[in-house]
Amino acid sequence: MLPVVSARRDELRRDGAFTVTEREGRERTVEYARLLWERGLVAGSSGNISLRLANMLLVTPTLRSLRALEPTDIVRVSFDGMPVDSDRRPSSELPLHLAAYRARPETRCVIHTHPTFTIAWSKLGRLFPLETVGAAESLGSIAFTPYAKPGSLELADLCAAAFASGATTVVMERHGLSSLGSNLEEAFIRTDLAEQTAAIETHACVLRSAGARRGSRAGRLSDP
Repeated sequence: MLPVVSARRDELRRDGAFTVTEREGRERTVEYARLLWERGLVAGSSGNISLRLANMLLVTPTLRSLRALEPTDIVRVSFDGMPVDSDRRPSSELPLHLAAYRARPETRCVIHTHPTFTIAWSKLGRLFPLETVGAAESLGSIAFTPYAKPGSLELADLCAAAFASGATTVVMERHGLSSLGSNLEEAFIRTDLAEQTAAIETHACVLRSAGARRGSRAGRLSDP
C-alpha cells in the first residue's frame, strides 16, 4: 500500500492533515483535463490525470476525451489499484501512475500526455535540447525512457526508475510525457513547458537548416 502523504488543497502541509475534499479534487481534475486539451497536449481519448487524496486516488476514465469530462466521470481508485467505482474504468495507464507514487511518495499529482513536438523528438531516440531559459529555470530534472508498450508494467517500471532517480518529468519514446507535481498546477506547468521547449527547439532546427541552405546558395552564386 502507498504511504499517505499529507496535503492542504493541492499542496503539502507540515501538520499532516488533508483538507482537499473529493468534490474539490474532482472539479480541479476536470479543470486541468480541459486545459490540457485546450493547450493541444492531448488528442482524441489520449492523456490521463491522477490526483492523490488522503485515502484514494482520483483518476480520469479510460477511452474518454479529456475535453468533455464532468466531475462525476472521475474514477476513485484505492492505493492498491482497485477501482472503487464499478461502473467506470480508470485510465489504462493506471500502472504508471501507481508506480510513480510509489517511487516518489511526496507526489500528489501525475499528468500523462501525448504532446506532438515531444513525441517527434522521442522518435529520434533522444530528448530535445534543454537550452531555453524556461527549461533551465522551471522544468526541473527530465529523463528519457526507451519504448515500452503503453499501459504495461514494463513501462511503469521504466518510469518509476526514472522518477526514483530524481526526474520530475519523463519522456517516453514514441509515446508521450509524464510529469509529477506536488499539485495539479505544478504538474501542468512542467508538462506545458516541456512541450513548449520541444516546439522551440524544433523551430530552431528548421531555421538553422534554412539559414545553412541560404548560405550555401549565396556562396555558389558568388563563385566566379
